[in-house]
Amino acid sequence: MIVMARFRGFVVVVSMLFVSLFCINIVSSLPEEEQITFLEENFVSNFEQPKEEISNEIQAYENFGDQEDFWTANLDTQEWFEVRATLLAVGAHCYIYMDNRTIVSMGQTQAIERCEILSSEFDSTVYPKNFELMGSPDGTLGDIDSDPRITVFLVEGVGSYYLHHNELPGTSNSNNREMVYVNSRMGLYNTIGVMCHEANHLFLFNYDNNEATFCIEGLAEFSMYNAGYMSNSSFMQGEMTLNVTMSASMYSNTPSVSLFFFDADYYSYASYGAGYIFMFYIAEKYGIEIIRDLISIAALDGPEAIEYVLSSHGYSISFNELFLDFITACTLDELGFQNDLYGFVNADFSINTKRPIYELPFSISNIKHRYYNIEIQEIVEIVDNFTLEIETPETPRSLGVVVAINDDHGWNITQLILTGDGTTAQLLCEGENITEAYLITSLIREGTPSAPRSWGESPYNLLDITIKAGHPSKTTDKTSIAFLAILPLIVAVVVFRRRLKN
Repeated sequence: MIVMARFRGFVVVVSMLFVSLFCINIVSSLPEEEQITFLEENFVSNFEQPKEEISNEIQAYENFGDQEDFWTANLDTQEWFEVRATLLAVGAHCYIYMDNRTIVSMGQTQAIERCEILSSEFDSTVYPKNFELMGSPDGTLGDIDSDPRITVFLVEGVGSYYLHHNELPGTSNSNNREMVYVNSRMGLYNTIGVMCHEANHLFLFNYDNNEATFCIEGLAEFSMYNAGYMSNSSFMQGEMTLNVTMSASMYSNTPSVSLFFFDADYYSYASYGAGYIFMFYIAEKYGIEIIRDLISIAALDGPEAIEYVLSSHGYSISFNELFLDFITACTLDELGFQNDLYGFVNADFSINTKRPIYELPFSISNIKHRYYNIEIQEIVEIVDNFTLEIETPETPRSLGVVVAINDDHGWNITQLILTGDGTTAQLLCEGENITEAYLITSLIREGTPSAPRSWGESPYNLLDITIKAGHPSKTTDKTSIAFLAILPLIVAVVVFRRRLKN
């Protein structure tokens, strides 16, 4: 999680998938008499080392056993306080400090062993893989303390986060160093994943400190995939599957959250998953170099930057077209047609939450459409022709619509944008021996949308949808009619395909 200087747009969300269970109100560091003396001990990491590493010949300016009082923030109360910590491991690219209270409860030997493992993993994987994806952590901001190592502070009771102001000269309550905060009470594998996520924030914010929230958190989650953790069974728990983070699993179950807006409630964590799987989709379909190039474009953010980078690589596709492709892939996860555009090759991911329709006619009122979310109606009662009546939002918002039909001719995917004017659009759909049919909708903005750079509640519209068997015999308002899937041949013409390389 990112927290900007001055705590603009504070939210109470712990980075990644690990919400702290230890909400301790820290008001002071340990007294001087409780400082701890450590014996030098060496521990070997069980994690596999890479064949090639960035040079490790870097002078260390701090030493094992050093103690520091670090300015720390309670994101819940917006309070600052100092916490005494001890340096337990010095890596080629990191200092691992642990909260002295954690050391007392964990014990010296176990605390040192934990920090040695984290130091080894930071040097072997977290640092080089983030360097590979993002570039040097010095970025365009430079190195505030002239020490190339990044401080990882394992701290109790305040969750995990990155504070950009630690690298900005002249700010109050600054530790004047490149550092990340990681909850000291998590299990080893969770700690490593969080460490990678927070380190990614540090890398990014040294290039671009004003990026859209969904890109910030999506990139940080993507960094765990890029590091190989999401294909390592040791890091996979609960509903996680191959290359699917815990946040993406939550997104699968809660697709109604906004991709752009991170609401300050429990379900906002699913937006982390939305950001991750969106970045994963871009990298898989258009190449990881698209993700890398996003980092260097500080002048553009969010959807505008994504459109610009795709265009610079020869792809003619708008952000809204990309988003409609994405939500189609999240719904179907089907490969083998349209160049695998509507499925995931390297991840076992699809949306679990769909609204099944067992009987027609079917009507539902006030479906809460958030900005760039996913609402899925699955037509279980199969008929070969049906009519969709969809209420559009008030201007300036519009509605992205996907109709996916699987019949004797295979999958027919039709995508369009219904301009918002508050009226009801009537869509006529038809196929030959239909076996599956989905209506996928999302509140969007026509043109290139802008995405927020701070947390907040998503705009939404309450919209009505009706699905009827058959087609009306007569239509008076021809301007509201869109023929989506009358014949497979027509469908093939209607579906827009504008993403071939020039």
